[in-house]
Formats: sequence, C-alpha cells, structure tokens
Amino acid sequence: MSNSGVPLLMVDRSEALDRDDAFAVTELADGSGWKLEVHIAGVADVVALGSDADATAFLRRESKYLSRRTVPMLGRDTEQAATLTETAERSTLRVLADLSADGVVSGVSVDRGRVPAGRCVAVDHAQITEILGSVDDPLHEGVRAANDAAQVLLQGRRRSGVFALYDLAHGWGSTEEGGIAPIPLDVRTVGYVIVQELMIAANEAIAMWCVQEDLPVLFRNHRSAVTAGSTEDLAAEVAVAMTDPVLFEKLRSRLQSSYRAATYAPTVHGHHGLRLAAYTHATSPLRRVSDLITQRVIFAHLDSAPAPYTTEQLGNLAADINRRIAADREEKAAHFKARDRKVTAQVVAAGELEGLDSKRWAKVLTAATARDPIGEVVSELRRRVQTDDVTVTAIVTLLEAGENWAPIRREVFDWASRAHPEFGPSVVSMWLQAHPDLRRPEIDGDHRGPSHTPVFAARFRVGQVCGPWATAGSKKRAEQDAAWGLTKAVAAGESHPEVGSPLRDDPQPVPPSTTHAGVRARPASARSGPMDLDSGQASRRRERAQKNPIAWVISHAEHHGHPSPQWAVRMEGAAHAPVFTCEVRYLDHTATGSGTTKNLARTTAAADLVDSLLDETSPARSHR
Repeated sequence: MSNSGVPLLMVDRSEALDRDDAFAVTELADGSGWKLEVHIAGVADVVALGSDADATAFLRRESKYLSRRTVPMLGRDTEQAATLTETAERSTLRVLADLSADGVVSGVSVDRGRVPAGRCVAVDHAQITEILGSVDDPLHEGVRAANDAAQVLLQGRRRSGVFALYDLAHGWGSTEEGGIAPIPLDVRTVGYVIVQELMIAANEAIAMWCVQEDLPVLFRNHRSAVTAGSTEDLAAEVAVAMTDPVLFEKLRSRLQSSYRAATYAPTVHGHHGLRLAAYTHATSPLRRVSDLITQRVIFAHLDSAPAPYTTEQLGNLAADINRRIAADREEKAAHFKARDRKVTAQVVAAGELEGLDSKRWAKVLTAATARDPIGEVVSELRRRVQTDDVTVTAIVTLLEAGENWAPIRREVFDWASRAHPEFGPSVVSMWLQAHPDLRRPEIDGDHRGPSHTPVFAARFRVGQVCGPWATAGSKKRAEQDAAWGLTKAVAAGESHPEVGSPLRDDPQPVPPSTTHAGVRARPASARSGPMDLDSGQASRRRERAQKNPIAWVISHAEHHGHPSPQWAVRMEGAAHAPVFTCEVRYLDHTATGSGTTKNLARTTAAADLVDSLLDETSPARSHR
C-alpha cells in the first residue's frame, strides 16, 4: 500500500515542463529498509494509439534538448496534458517495492495509480542539497530516506560488478552501457544520484514484472564486447585519467569502441552494463517513444484489454528505433570529425599552432594525422621537439598515423627515446587503450653480473609483434628502452626474432611462457632464489610491505608472474553503520579482514595476507 500522505518528489530543473516521474521513499520504523513508491506519468491515457500525437512521438522518437530551446517529443500541448504537476490530478503507472538495508528489492507491484492535486512537490537538484542540510525542512525526512536508499542501491550495483560513476566535482557519470558521459552543470548534486538510482531500480522492477507476467514490451538489452575489461580495473583507470584531460578523452573514446550499444527488443537477453537479468525503459514516456510504447502495453494488460501491438509489431518498432538511434550516433560522430578538420584547417591557415596548449595541439595533431602530412604541422612538431614540448599523447597519435608520416615519426621517436626513456611504458599503455582487442604486453627479463655492477635485459611483446632486447644497468631502464623498442617495431610494422636473452652465452629461440595475468614470466635463471635475509632485513621488508599492503600484494603477483589476487567483499549491518568483510585469495593463501569501509576491509585482509606470505619465506621457517 502507498502512503498517500507522503509528498511525491518531482526532482528536475526548475524550468522543466516535462515531469515524467515522482517518488516517495519512507524508512521502516525498525530501520531494516525502506518503502519505495514511484509514479510515472500516464502518457498512454492521453496519447491514443494512431492519433496525431502518437504519430508525432514516433516521428521525433525523443525530446531534443538544445542549447537554447527544447523540442518536445509529443508537442507542447499534449505534453502539458500528460505531465505530472503540483496543481492537477494525474493518472500514473505506479511501482511499489521494498528495499532492504543490504540492497535487496522485493515485494514489487506494478499497477495503475492516481496522484491527486497537491501531492506532487517540484524541487530542483540544488534544493535537494539544501533540504538534506536542513532538519527543519518539512521535506527533510523524505529526501534523507531517498538519499539513503539511493546509496544502498548504488553500493549494491557496484558489488554486482557494475561500473557506476558519479563524479559530481568534474561532471562525469557512467552510462548504462558502461561508457562515460558529461553531467550537466546545473544538476551536479546528490539529487542527480537519487533520481538515477531510483529510476534504474524502477525500470528493473517493471522489466522483471513483465517477465513474470509473460508480457512482451520493449526490453532494453545489452551485450558486452569480448574485449571489455573488468569494472574494477576500469574504475582505477578513470581515477588516474581524471587528472589528465587528454588521457581522459582517450579513455572515453576507448570505452565507446569497446562497449556495444544497448538495443530494444520484445524478448529478454539481459543487460550486461547494468548486470541485470532484465531491464526496460519505462520511466520517461513524455521524452522517449520506447517508454510510451511499453506503458501502452502494460496499461492494456492491467485493464484486461486487447494488446495494442503484436509481438511481431513490437519487433518491427524496436528494429526501427534501434536503426534510427544508430544513424543519429553515426551522424553525430561525422559532425564532430568534420568540425575538428575544419578547426585544424583554420588554425593551420592562421599560423596559430605555436600558441596552442597541449590539449588543443593534441586535437589538431589527431585531425591532421588522419590525412597526408601538412607542412605547417610537421614544422610545429619539429619546433616542439626542440623546445622539449612533446607529450605521450602526441607520440601515440603519431604511432597511429599513416605511412606518409613515417619520416617525422622516426625523428620524433628517436629523439623521445633518448630524451625521455621514461615515456616508453606510458606510450605502450596508452596505445593499448585504443586497441582493447590486444592483450596486455608480455615482458621477458634477465640479469647477470655481480650485485655492484649488474646488467639487466628486457623485451616487450604485444600480439604478434615482438620488440628487440634492451640492456641497461637497471631493470627499470631496461624495461623503458624495451618499451620504446616495441613502439618502434609497431610503427615500422615489423617483429624482431624471438631469440633468447642476449645475456646468455648462446641465445636460442625461446618458447613463450604465459601466466594467468597475461604477463610473461621471467626465465627461471632470472627469478629470485630462496630468501637469504637475516631477521633485521626481514623485519624491514615486512614494515615496508605493511605501509601499503594492497599495493604490495598486487606488486608481488606482477613481479613473480603469479595469477592476480582475487578479492570478494560483502556488507553486513544497518545502512547507517555497515560492516564490510573482505576475503582475498592468492596462490594457496586465504586471508580475511573487516572494517567500517570497503577499503579498510581490503587493507586489513591484505595486511593479513602479507604476514602469511612473509611468514612462509621468513629466515626462521626456511632454516627448519
């Protein structure tokens, strides 16, 4: 049962005229969870099948939000007759559900609803923040409950493996397909998170209800590309890329290429990006025709009326919507490419290349390398070499350029490999971001000589390309030079012979050895032997490891070519006072840790694992 005395919040821009949804969240008296109530504007009651408004909606497909105006999908008059409002009664599609403190949604019901005049309250995103901070505000309890419930829903999605990003400071959020999109400046508050999480939950609840009712609607299906990486790795990449605008744009571009587009269909195939068994779009029938079609089917089912569409007709509608969305994406991509080419031509013609900052220069260089070399761009590259103003991004852009860029590419690469050997690994890493179909680089390593004058050798491999061996007086420099060797091999389209280490007396071809992590294991002769540390050295090593046990464990796996540690975190306790427990498995070791945050639990578990690993190789144990 809904609580008709609780205000329904319509969170949107203050000037919004198309309010699709309203919600109320009530915390249970015993603190064990919340009651969720979501109302969606009953647009299907206003827009009859086959009417002029229906034809307009299908023609436009969705509302268009332009910089200076909005083009409503239904037309302004029809939109105003259907939108939720504070002053008029409206029919709705109502979703009721229970949410437990550990994020489990149950007791879902989907039925017709009716919202009386005066129950809906319009608030904008900035007001949500103000209401949360004012305990005397009459809406405070409802907003606080909604925020708490949204955070529980968000944490539950992340635990299931979803890449869920809300960076309100920088203005970026994750899409349902696993990409990254900008969050408009005027909605960057916790209000945005509340609405997103509650509407995702409502759409999932409706989809699962339709599955249980054996009701074909326009389900939203998404399948991952085979090359998509783990969400945990992606979250770490995003955290690093946020500090570098150019790298961040590269990452966004990579995600767009590695994640497939979600599509509509009258059959269920699951949603990989959201890690859901079933999903649909039903919460925006004023703004998306897919939601209107789905609502029309649900209302007919609830009213025991004939189905408005056959399954075949739903399939045709879905195919047409999918085709038009794909065409729009292609048109948008072509527009931006043409704009970049135009800007490049204007900048080159005006002779303004020297004054460009690194971000603008990167865009110009990217556009320029899509065709044959331009004299002014090549001259600017040489100038930036002379002033030591060449970035990793520019180097990767040249690596992707066509064969006609080979002469200037060799000049830049030869200079950079001497002046900036430290760029080598970063160049390989950034290049691989644009090629998600390739595995991580495999690294061969070797070393010889006494401890005071050692010689290290390293070699990189990626896919079918094998770089040359590089030698140096330190392991780090050898790997940097080896990364440059691979970069030059990729640029030249060649692969070096797979011979053994040059530090061996008689180098011979060596078979590739692999590990679970995809990093080539060191030859046995190059691995560390049994630890021969006295107790003082062992104590210092343990102290260093415990300063950052998570990083130490991960580094241990990488260094020794072992499979990566596997982490599992679960949450217990009330939402306002959770207790996280982490279990980490690595080799034949298992360790657990608990804490009030997920990171603290992981750190505690890693610290226990560090002790277990070091105890196994301690001097006392090795001498038994």
